[in-house]
Amino acid sequence: MVYTLLTFHLGCSPEHSVPYPGERCYNLVTKVLYYKKLDYGTMVIDLRPWVNLGGGLYLENSIWYQLTGQSLDCQHDPNPVVILYTNCLGCLIYLIMP
Repeated sequence: MVYTLLTFHLGCSPEHSVPYPGERCYNLVTKVLYYKKLDYGTMVIDLRPWVNLGGGLYLENSIWYQLTGQSLDCQHDPNPVVILYTNCLGCLIYLIMP
């Protein structure tokens, strides 16, 4: 899923749906955008500051800057995709970082 998702972010338009078996989710309480693999429960958390959701919608995400103590720059260029992973409590979690 991670390689499929990486190629999705690098090459596809945000107008396309997330490739199966993944889905895009947004937690309203924690304000976290993540992608979840339906069959194994693997999560990919998107920490980029500007995420193009398609249809002219952009998500302003400040979680990465809150974690690192940096300030959010107003950029309109797409952020490069960098993926890190960790295995926490038996669930594999990937982070997309700026």
